[in-house]
Amino acid sequence: MRHLRALLTQSPAIAIALAALVISAAGGAAASAAASHSAATRMTWHNLTLINGWGNSGAFKSFHAGYYVDANHIVHLRGSARLGSSGTAAFRLPRGVRPSHVLNVVIYTDTGPAEMSILPSGLAEPFNPGSTGSNVSDFTSFDGVTFAQG
Repeated sequence: MRHLRALLTQSPAIAIALAALVISAAGGAAASAAASHSAATRMTWHNLTLINGWGNSGAFKSFHAGYYVDANHIVHLRGSARLGSSGTAAFRLPRGVRPSHVLNVVIYTDTGPAEMSILPSGLAEPFNPGSTGSNVSDFTSFDGVTFAQG
């Protein structure tokens, strides 16, 4: 121990290098321990029940309409639907997954970009905001829609 103190007092560079070595070794060990104990997060998708005549499209090998909630309480939608009654909701999100206020999100349809209102009641209503005022009733994709839970 006396030799180590004598060596450290002679050269501050050695003291700094030794401190860096100790810190990096401890950090590496902590990172290794954390990596070995962290499990991969698995996404559990839940199918949505389509309503008002909307059905799974299956177009483009699309998923069944569904959702999952990630660890940050973000709701993710996926899948598609088609042939619903024009101007009606395609599905209703279950309690606990619904937004706290009305959301208007961009979606893709057979006629191009459109919108979908997601209401606090959980109803999700696709519509075409264009000047024609027409409603969406055919292929509608929910892929990529995300919003904060509750």
